[in-house]
Amino acid sequence: MSLRPSTALRIIGRRTSSLVRWVFYLASMLTSFAIEAVSPSTWKYPVRDRLSRQILFAGVEAIPFTLLVAVFAGLSVFVQCLFWLKYTGQMEFLYRMVSALLIREAAPFMATIVVIFASASAMTTELATMQTSGQIDLLRAQGVSLFRFLAVPRILGFGIAVLCLSIIFSAVALLAAAMAFIIATDQMRGEFFRGVISSLEPIDLFALVSKSFLPGICAGAVCCYEGLRTRGAATEIPKAVSRAMLRSVTVAVLIWGLIVVAIYA
Repeated sequence: MSLRPSTALRIIGRRTSSLVRWVFYLASMLTSFAIEAVSPSTWKYPVRDRLSRQILFAGVEAIPFTLLVAVFAGLSVFVQCLFWLKYTGQMEFLYRMVSALLIREAAPFMATIVVIFASASAMTTELATMQTSGQIDLLRAQGVSLFRFLAVPRILGFGIAVLCLSIIFSAVALLAAAMAFIIATDQMRGEFFRGVISSLEPIDLFALVSKSFLPGICAGAVCCYEGLRTRGAATEIPKAVSRAMLRSVTVAVLIWGLIVVAIYA
């Protein structure tokens, strides 16, 4: 049965209002995070300890899988670039294409996806469990700054983890591409690295950092928001995790799109 126009408009209005409210709260959280992160009084031992644990959990434990993906990506990108540039007779662009695709595009994208799928659900579940079990109320009653203690180190740890994994991914992927270069061309790998380094531009490093750190902190903010806003019984936790995963990826893709527009416009 089709909906009446008035009913459809009400549904659209509610969903639009909910989306606008969600974006507003997320922007407010990121603004508060920026203010708290640069305040020296924020970084007392419990917050620093939580930050180190977040980096360990989100970044260090994801290194083995990141290395595997980086090797595959480096080999795949090099082989595809070599094949198509030979086909078109434009081999002089080999180093530039490999460095741009791996450093500017593949590394930030894959590192962000790895961290989101490895850690977003766990972080959201942890915060949602604390909320539904009353631990958040206990901390509030003790006068603890909930945002400073719970959200700031997790958001920053998420961003640092993505950035560090992006750098590791770039290094390993370029090493794998160099190995493929030696096999395919019978030249020394030093020639490959000299070509890649000479082809790098400041915009490549800017893209690597911005497309890693900014989506990382935004995804971390989404997970904190969805976890801390969970109310009711424990059955609400899976719903919060599902929303956090989907919205983290959505926000990361939007940030990537905005940075790409800023770079290429």
